[in-house]
Amino acid sequence: MNYKPVGEDEPWQRLNSHHEIPMGTIGQSRINIIEGDAGYGKSMLSLRLMHDWCTRDQDDQCSQLSNIDILIHLNLRQLGGVASIYEAIVKCLLPLDSSIKESDVKQLLQNEDIRTLLLFDAYDEYPDKDKEDNFVSHILQEKLLQHVEVLLTTRSSCIPEGCYGLTGRIKLTGFDGRAREDYVRKVVTKGDEEATQKILTQFNTNATLADICQAPLLFVIYAHSAHKAEINIDFRSVTEFFRCMVKCFHNHIRNKAQTKPTAEEQAQFQKFEDNHDTLDRLAYEALCAENQQLTWDRDICARKLGKEFYKRHTDIGILVEEEVINSNILSQPDPYKTEVRLFHKLACEWYAAHHFVKRLRSSPSSLPGNLVDLMDPSELQHVYRFACGLDPIATRQVLDLLKKNKDCNSLAVLCALEQKDKAGDVLDMVRDLVSRDVIISRYDSRLLQRTTIELVQRACQDEIPVSCLQLKWCFTKFDVTSSCIVLRSDFRLANLKTLQVLHILGEYTDGEITRDELLGLLQTCEGLTELWVDSMGLLLPLSIPPEMIPPTLKRRNINILYDRRRGLVYRLSFEHGQWKIHDQRADSSLGVVIDQSDSQLEQEWCLQELKMAAEAGVEIRVLALFESFNTVADNSQSIILTSGLTIPVLPTLQLLNMKGSNINQEMFIKILSYVKECPQMTTLLFIRSQLPDVVDPEQIPSQLKRGELRGLGCRNRQRHRQRNRQRRMTR
Repeated sequence: MNYKPVGEDEPWQRLNSHHEIPMGTIGQSRINIIEGDAGYGKSMLSLRLMHDWCTRDQDDQCSQLSNIDILIHLNLRQLGGVASIYEAIVKCLLPLDSSIKESDVKQLLQNEDIRTLLLFDAYDEYPDKDKEDNFVSHILQEKLLQHVEVLLTTRSSCIPEGCYGLTGRIKLTGFDGRAREDYVRKVVTKGDEEATQKILTQFNTNATLADICQAPLLFVIYAHSAHKAEINIDFRSVTEFFRCMVKCFHNHIRNKAQTKPTAEEQAQFQKFEDNHDTLDRLAYEALCAENQQLTWDRDICARKLGKEFYKRHTDIGILVEEEVINSNILSQPDPYKTEVRLFHKLACEWYAAHHFVKRLRSSPSSLPGNLVDLMDPSELQHVYRFACGLDPIATRQVLDLLKKNKDCNSLAVLCALEQKDKAGDVLDMVRDLVSRDVIISRYDSRLLQRTTIELVQRACQDEIPVSCLQLKWCFTKFDVTSSCIVLRSDFRLANLKTLQVLHILGEYTDGEITRDELLGLLQTCEGLTELWVDSMGLLLPLSIPPEMIPPTLKRRNINILYDRRRGLVYRLSFEHGQWKIHDQRADSSLGVVIDQSDSQLEQEWCLQELKMAAEAGVEIRVLALFESFNTVADNSQSIILTSGLTIPVLPTLQLLNMKGSNINQEMFIKILSYVKECPQMTTLLFIRSQLPDVVDPEQIPSQLKRGELRGLGCRNRQRHRQRNRQRRMTR
């Protein structure tokens, strides 16, 4: 789980528990959005927060819910046609015989002395979200109840308009390696280490499984089924996975039966499992609908499916019932109805794919021309993948449809991989794609990122060498716990054992790769021959003690290059654990800025670059100290920064720029004494600095006095501008 404070440029911060979600005065915004893909636990988290509030300790001031006086939980999926927040509360939360009116609720919510939290769940399934005039939008846009705190859950692809940069955001990232291991060991295998490792090994060796089971709901179903040997754990496609998943639902109800079913009952059960044409059509039509309304009226659905089929699928949990407000009969004494939906959106895609295949085979011309727009691959990629896995004849037509979208090239390959009998031909396609540079960019769509990642991981799984992977402005960190690369989108790359070259670009990427993370990355990528980090803001370790480097890494002699966009490229020597200048761009020189606000590691890297350049005789074009200058050492051999770090004499320095410094005559003379030790310096520049009006010429080093100067000029840009303004005023 990650948290992003208000502001587009604010970095994401890891949260270890839902107790750390900032709200109210603790957070930076009164509105927070919990986002995540289907099955990642958004609704479960909202219910857990409500439970924590109900059972909270009033004296626990550390809890983020301790000061909430009223918590109101509303499932937006149930509120289609409801005109106001006050009506929703009365109709959804209060007993039918309650004497509390909407006016009473309004008066309560408008009381600013009462701290209220509105917890809106399932905004992505809110029927009225596309209507301009709905009460949820009014609250989020601060047109209504501006003092009330709001926590809203939604899919990442369905963030309310106008909320970017104005709200805090919490992103659910699914089960990482540690969470999976803890859950399997504590809940599934009850401490059986052999059984635990058997299940976890599948995630480390099967890219398809690792991707689809990032959703906690699917992971939990899989882990329990695999432990009970109800599911085949050796599969190579999402179609195989989900076919086994659905079979588990049906097998589970058979195994729970108190008496052994008769042959006739077994035949009926098998019929329900194999024949689901009507459910297929309902799912397909729901996904093709403009607003993807994935629920149906219970009575209508049962009548269409047949009562026995409907009961069977609700008993086993594939269909789930839910009570909602009936907006058409709000005036009636009982304004509720029961709706039914599939247990997960992926299940809806599974059944829809069956109907999709039937239409492709029987009458492809009847498909709408804008089908790819109606069933957006970025939202419904598994419909296309399931279709290819279900029917080899439909595969070619699916691939032709996907070619119309430039972001679907990787998805097309993954769709083709669903065909087991053509796996050899498709693997040749994969081999061809990964023989060239594979690029994942921050600006790629989520579909393109996700399918490219899965394509790379599939190549590694099948022992196909991946020549070069470029991560452009999207790298966040290497997670040592789960041994995977984490991107800005929170997608993860793991099991990159055949990757040969990793190129991380990120001119504006901030962060740090620690020694442990760097070594972990190199060990995880077993076939890596070169790591090239090309970034100003992403910091690597200053050095690595040779004793920390495993012998296996030393023998591999990996080429680790670091380009900080300052004209020089550095290479890490495994023999000594130190950086050395590897290359210098033609006609380039080094320019370094040390700002007071820079981190300690950033300043240390700047000093290391200056020292390496000076030792190698590389021209240092400029050294700029922005409010970071403190003093000059008494022996004039070093500049001391406000951070306590020291800059030695730099023989190749040409220009020293000092900004925002308050310098008296004594300090000015010390600076000149340092300057005289730098034989190539020609300019000393002060910007927005306070300088002495007069300097005693007797104290100026004789080498720097006019006539004996090596072209040194001293300028104060601020004073120069002031004089120009005075001259213009005089004129």
